[in-house]
Amino acid sequence: MSKNKSMTQKKVTLDELSHHAITNKRQVMKDMKMLNFDTLEYKNSAQKRFYEAISKKDITFCTGPAGCGKTYLSVHRALRELGDKNNSIDGIVIVKPLVEAAGEKIGFLPGDIEEKTLPFMMSFYYNMEQIIGKQRLKVLKESGVIEVIPMAYMRGITLANKFVILDEAQNATPEQIKMFVTRIGEHSKYVISGDLAQSDIKKHHSGLEDAIKRFAGVHGVGLARFKEKDIVRHSLVRRLLKRYKDSFQILDDYTAEETISMWVHENQMDAPADGSIDTDNYHYTINKRENGL
Repeated sequence: MSKNKSMTQKKVTLDELSHHAITNKRQVMKDMKMLNFDTLEYKNSAQKRFYEAISKKDITFCTGPAGCGKTYLSVHRALRELGDKNNSIDGIVIVKPLVEAAGEKIGFLPGDIEEKTLPFMMSFYYNMEQIIGKQRLKVLKESGVIEVIPMAYMRGITLANKFVILDEAQNATPEQIKMFVTRIGEHSKYVISGDLAQSDIKKHHSGLEDAIKRFAGVHGVGLARFKEKDIVRHSLVRRLLKRYKDSFQILDDYTAEETISMWVHENQMDAPADGSIDTDNYHYTINKRENGL
C-alpha cells in the first residue's frame, strides 16, 4: 500500500479550522470532512442510545421533553453524515408542521418561504452554528445544501440522499406523518422527534404517537425516548416541569399577588431542591394564612 493511501486525514476541531477562508461550498465541504465529530460527549445514556439509533436506522422516532438534546444530537448527526465522504448524503432538510403561532398563519407572514419559516428554525441554526461555525452555515444555506421545507409543501417530493429532520412531530396529524414518511428516497435518513406531552393539536390525534405505535418493530425503524431526568438544560427546568404534572394542584381561589404575599413575604419558603412536589407544604401555607395563624 502506498504511503498516501495508508495515511488517514487528520481530524481537527472547529477552532483549528478558524483560519480557513470560507468563500464557497467546496471549501466548506472540505472543512466538514476534516472536522472531528468524535469529540461529542454524551450527557447521559439516553443521548448515546438516541445517537446510535440514528446511525443504525433509516428512520428514528424520538420522544421526550424539551431540554434533552434532541435537536442538537439530530443536527450533529446530520452534519456528520453530510461530511462523511463514505456515504451518499448530499443535503440536510429540516421540516416542521407549522402550527399557527399567536394567531398568525404562515401564509400571512411577510417574506418568502425562508423568511416565513426562519422564526421556527432558529434552534436548528443555532445548534449548527455551534458545530460548524456561523460562516460555514451561511454558505451551506445559501448553496441549498441545508434547506427548510414546510410539511404542507412536501407532497409529490421524493427525498433521496438527504438527512431529513422532522421536529415538533407531535403537532403533525397521522395523515401528515403518513405523507412524510412515504417521501423517503434511496440513501436517505429520517429523524422524527417531538414531545407527546406538548401537542398543540386539539382536534386531531397526534401523528407522532400514532406512528410510534404503528411502526414499532418494523425493520429499519428505530425508537428512542428521553425522560425528565434526562433534561440537560438548567436543573431548574426539571423542577418547573414537575409543577405541570396532574399531581400538583393549583388553588385557583387565590390570585398571583396573594400567592406571592403568602408564599414569599410571610413564610420565606422554597420548594425542595430535588424538585419533588411538596403539595402538603404548599397547602399548609395557604391554610395557615386562611386561619390567621
